[in-house]
Amino acid sequence: MSSLHFVVPHIKTILNQLFPKMLYGLFVKEIIYQSKFRKLLKQKNWNDIKIKPRGYAANCSLLYFLIKLLDEKKPNKILELGSGETTKLLFRYVKENSNSDVIVLEDNIDWFNNIKENFIAERFNYLCKPLEELDVNDRICNWYSYDFSDLNQQEKKFNLVLIDGPKGIRRFSRLGITNYVPDILDQNDFIIIFDDSSRKGEEDTISVLLEKFDAIGFEYIKFNLYGSKKQTCIASSNYQNFLDSL
Repeated sequence: MSSLHFVVPHIKTILNQLFPKMLYGLFVKEIIYQSKFRKLLKQKNWNDIKIKPRGYAANCSLLYFLIKLLDEKKPNKILELGSGETTKLLFRYVKENSNSDVIVLEDNIDWFNNIKENFIAERFNYLCKPLEELDVNDRICNWYSYDFSDLNQQEKKFNLVLIDGPKGIRRFSRLGITNYVPDILDQNDFIIIFDDSSRKGEEDTISVLLEKFDAIGFEYIKFNLYGSKKQTCIASSNYQNFLDSL
């Protein structure tokens, strides 16, 4: 019985990758997103940023979506969970937008120490926060040792939350975020981006989050983006036109 418990989620994740939208994203849309991403980098004079799209990290659909979002929606308060290629875009964005602030949480101390010197700037807070156990509705998960209560009310009303960490697990992956949203969101102007959302573990967490939103009457729209990986976006209604334009 216990072996079946661990195998089934893995099979479901594999089957998710075989859906027509995922296959089309993998073989067609990812190439289109790569071209659009490079074009927008050039238009913004950001093509000096060394970006390496990789399947296990940020892929082209996520990178294009993020740079287009930064360019058009210009979020002020940004939270990124897990650092990597997308962090490079956020760092440049902060340096060019004086109204913006970014907090990036990273749990891997070796990775953090290896790249932290690349992310030193005013209003850009790159923090190493090791994981600790967190109780989420009687389910124990590993989550960043970061206390949002240390922020004032204005500081913790994020417009963009990008979730690509900590390392995913098979069931209820990255569940800790559900303990903090929607409290840390600007209710009238927010977007949450879940990377790797075709995986069963991320699907679990997105379902928990949306059930919580529905239970308290918190309004949102939902959008899926398909490239070599799937991203799921949950946003306030003012994002509708932006999402329709993709």
